[in-house]
Amino acid sequence: MVDRCVCAGVTFAEILRMHREDALSLAWIADAQGVCRGCTLCEPYVRRTLRTGRVRHPVLTEREAAEAMRAGG
Repeated sequence: MVDRCVCAGVTFAEILRMHREDALSLAWIADAQGVCRGCTLCEPYVRRTLRTGRVRHPVLTEREAAEAMRAGG
C-alpha cells in the first residue's frame, strides 16, 4: 500500500487534512511541502486522495495512474 510522498516524507493523510481543514490547493501544498515535486510518482496517488478521501492506495498500474492524473484532484 502507498500512503505517502516518499521524496518529501509527507503522508497522504496530512495532505488531505491540509486540503480539507485549511482549504489549501494541491498546487499550494505541493509548493509548501515538496510533494509531487521530486520524482512525481506520488502525484496520481495525491490526486486520488483529494478526490476520494482515501489515504492508503494499492500500487497503481500505469493505466490507473494516467486516469488519476486526468481526473484531477
